[in-house]
Amino acid sequence: MKRIIIEPPQQYIEQGRKLQRQLENEADKQVGRFCLFELNSLKRLHDYLYSPFMDHLMVAVTSTGNFGLIWIFIALALMVQDTPRRQTGYSMLIALLMCITIGNLIIKNVVKRSRPFFHKNYKLLIKQPWDYSFPSGHTLSSFAAATVLFSLNQNVGVLAIIYASLIALSRLYLRVHFFTDVFFSMFLGTGLGILAVKAYETQFFGLI
Repeated sequence: MKRIIIEPPQQYIEQGRKLQRQLENEADKQVGRFCLFELNSLKRLHDYLYSPFMDHLMVAVTSTGNFGLIWIFIALALMVQDTPRRQTGYSMLIALLMCITIGNLIIKNVVKRSRPFFHKNYKLLIKQPWDYSFPSGHTLSSFAAATVLFSLNQNVGVLAIIYASLIALSRLYLRVHFFTDVFFSMFLGTGLGILAVKAYETQFFGLI
């Protein structure tokens, strides 16, 4: 028996394609509008704060956050001291390792968000970052480490949080991250810092 295949009329096919294109275009517009809003916000922040001094300051501050070096140095310095400080040093290293694993290796490569300078032709004051934008690794590691320091000493912790906020601001001022990259990283970093302290105190929640 010969099989009969009934194809839909051509007009319905074209209408379906047109509707699909309209939906795709509308989705692109929504993404574009939000991206444009963030880019405009970065411009307003930069223009409001701009000065030659701020250029030098933000480059210097952001450089201290490269690879979490300032926090690694502090952690190592604490690890060679007495028990409470040694515990804080180990907790900081745990927090930084979680930031690298969760933030840099997993979330960045899942979200794959382009950095602001891919959308606007900014003149960067620092070397162009090679990885994705979301989340901000500098902000993530800084807030995680500052949260751990806060658990050791609140006064020291407040100073660390202020400095972490300055590093976060530098990423926005230099226009290598969007606001949402930085805000998300602040909350996630704080959470990972708390988790690292709890993990060390409870010997990884009783698993070891």
